[in-house]
Amino acid sequence: MTTQIAIVLVVFLLFVALILSGKVKIHVAAMFIPVALEITGVLEFKDAWGGLLNSSIVMMASMFVVGSAISKTSLISRMSKALIKPGSSDFKIMCGIAVPILFLGCFINATATMTIMIPMITAICAEQKRPLSKFMYPAAVFAQIWVGFLPTGGNAGGYLANNTIVENLGGVGTWDYFTTFISKIPVMIIMLPLVLWLSVKIAPDNGNIPTMEDSEKAAAAASAKGKKRGGTLTAGQEKFVIAVFLFSVIGIVTCALTGIDTWYPSTVAALILVFSGILTDREAIGAMSNPVIFITIGTLPLATALKTTGADVLLADTFNSLTGNMSPTMTMVLMYLVCFVLTQFITNSAVNNAFKTLAALICVQNGYDARALMLSTTEGSGNCYLFPAAAPAMTMGFEAGGYTVKQHFKQGLYLSVVRFLIFLIYIPMVFPLK
Repeated sequence: MTTQIAIVLVVFLLFVALILSGKVKIHVAAMFIPVALEITGVLEFKDAWGGLLNSSIVMMASMFVVGSAISKTSLISRMSKALIKPGSSDFKIMCGIAVPILFLGCFINATATMTIMIPMITAICAEQKRPLSKFMYPAAVFAQIWVGFLPTGGNAGGYLANNTIVENLGGVGTWDYFTTFISKIPVMIIMLPLVLWLSVKIAPDNGNIPTMEDSEKAAAAASAKGKKRGGTLTAGQEKFVIAVFLFSVIGIVTCALTGIDTWYPSTVAALILVFSGILTDREAIGAMSNPVIFITIGTLPLATALKTTGADVLLADTFNSLTGNMSPTMTMVLMYLVCFVLTQFITNSAVNNAFKTLAALICVQNGYDARALMLSTTEGSGNCYLFPAAAPAMTMGFEAGGYTVKQHFKQGLYLSVVRFLIFLIYIPMVFPLK
């Protein structure tokens, strides 16, 4: 083992330890990587900070700007009022809650979605005289499942970032614009109806029916955090924002299908929203400071360092010696289960970012399709329904719903089993390891 390999492995292990400890934010830990690799001389400046010029970063940043403009409209609150009538059943109430979650999840993450939805759900429960415990957990699960399904918003450039990781390791990037979409189709078809019907049905009634005063306090708290800004635009401006958003989505899909760089439409849309005065420059800059961007910038050079020093060969050989003659499917299941177990106690994004690069380098060294093992880490860490600490959105739902840990676990048990079975049957068949 050379000195440079040792440095890369230490940096990688420190990154994993920092994010798994929960004491350091993931994006802060990620930015430690390029700093450490440049200072130690493992990578030159252009390689350590090459992520700043990556096209996936440009697309993510610009789509977060577009999403910020959408959050300023009153569409979300109008959706719920139109769909949920007085005296509605729990199922109808949940359907009404689901629609804005589906809309928001097209361009913001589950945590941001729940930040916007919690005051709204509180108001709905106050109006319908229903306990918060009946809807907060299902809403958090719904947001967590849906996010990332459609390749829009900050998710639009995810496939480019994954391909960059694989290519920096010396492999061929096989991710395309619709890979994640295809991988999650059965999850949407099976699990979303389960959440709408069964999750609400089995959710406990803790008697925590909010008053209208509680609703106003929740809305004020969200507004104070700058997360809920609906209604700050005129009717004409709202229509304009929707038109720009549709332009960006249609443009991205068209570019993806025709082989044109997909960051163009999103960047143009972001500029239009700033030039038109819908967003101020400070609001646009604030939207681009999303932690996901810094995580991507920080972790991309790790793949480059693993490849250039030969550390990737060492790690792949170690994994192969531990797994022995294990079949490709069992290799995928093992990676899935490791991420699934860790995710229950550590936030899912931390686990995914810690293991995604490792999965990619194992595939490159063995001539596997990197999508298979990388999807194993994504799906394993996405199965985050048993314990509140598994994902920020789940923690928010747990606190707002007033559940006990036992209640939370019981609600998530069947969801975890169903999602694992979907992975076991579907992913190895559609995305075989080799």
